[in-house]
Amino acid sequence: MNNHQKSTFHPLGDFLNPALALLGQGLIKSPIWQKLNFANHPYLCKGLYYFFII
Repeated sequence: MNNHQKSTFHPLGDFLNPALALLGQGLIKSPIWQKLNFANHPYLCKGLYYFFII
């Protein structure tokens, strides 16, 4: 990875990761989230899998 890529992607990731983490914590504590079944929402699983890879 060269300097241009670092300067472009790292600040974006540093901004998004804490925001997504806070959003995820809020969803997990929500009663609506507890009623969701991941088997019925494969796009949620794919999104979470992508989030944890980053």
